[in-house]
Amino acid sequence: MNSSQVLDRVLGDIANARNYNDWIFERARPHLGQRVLDAGAGIGTFTALAVAAGAEVTALEPDPAFVARLTELEGINVIEAPAEAIPPGLGEFDSILCLNVLEHVRDDEAALHGFHDSLRPGGALLLLVPAHSWLYGGYDRAAGHKRRYEARALRARLRTAGFDVETLRHVNPLGGLGWLVRVRLRRSHQWPSGSFRTFDRLVPALRHLDRVPLPFGLSLWAVARRPSGA
Repeated sequence: MNSSQVLDRVLGDIANARNYNDWIFERARPHLGQRVLDAGAGIGTFTALAVAAGAEVTALEPDPAFVARLTELEGINVIEAPAEAIPPGLGEFDSILCLNVLEHVRDDEAALHGFHDSLRPGGALLLLVPAHSWLYGGYDRAAGHKRRYEARALRARLRTAGFDVETLRHVNPLGGLGWLVRVRLRRSHQWPSGSFRTFDRLVPALRHLDRVPLPFGLSLWAVARRPSGA
């Protein structure tokens, strides 16, 4: 199974994981504003949630097959382009969603600079990336992940791109433990569809644990803003 097929399977599972999607999106909702860019929109899971929240959404996606699916959604502007090459002329956005995308981008620093320049002053980049380089394993390679992130390095990248980092924290510690066992200790290369469905059912209870600040988690969540004077 190639990386595109793996990603398609993962996106399909995520699209059906209502509790998980709501969990992620609720972190982003307070920062959305009116004009939103969904960078690496995939099949539109979070695009649709942003539209439902009342935002005017532009979906940026490089995969032609996913672009075709995005065009079936109502009320969005679809642009076929990679996250690191935002086309000129789109105007400034109140926020940019980049959820489980930056790890796929070869030149993530170029992408972050582009995000900064595409936001209005005071606008927010809402970022979710996989955490801990030492958790990188066979599934990451199969899915086309270029890297996992350490908090200190991600903060430095964001600051170099011109952002003020408002929030940067680990999230989903239980998912991180499951990833450690399955991907690193068992060395599985397969996306854990069954485990993910079980995890989705547990999300309502796990959301309380996620509020506890811990130095470990499956992902890093960041809210980074373009400075008001920039």
